[in-house]
Amino acid sequence: MVETGILAIRHAVEDASNEPIGDAGIMAILRGEGGVPSHLRAGFGDVSLASILNAGASGGVSRPAILDAHRAARDSVAAANPEREAALKEDW
Repeated sequence: MVETGILAIRHAVEDASNEPIGDAGIMAILRGEGGVPSHLRAGFGDVSLASILNAGASGGVSRPAILDAHRAARDSVAAANPEREAALKEDW
């Protein structure tokens, strides 16, 4: 069974882009390894923090790594989300 956080990210990406994304691509985004700009914006901008953290946990990606990945995506492709911004301020 596919974890619901991964499904949430996949659906957001599919709604925002014609380019498909698999589990490996989702995990790469969460680890901060980059990706298609529209995937980064959708993954970090359109998905709840709880879903992102659940997806990361299912793939062994820590909260600090995810927040670092969000910061990099925000700076490189304007992937902004107020919920994540609050988490960044809280953790940094």
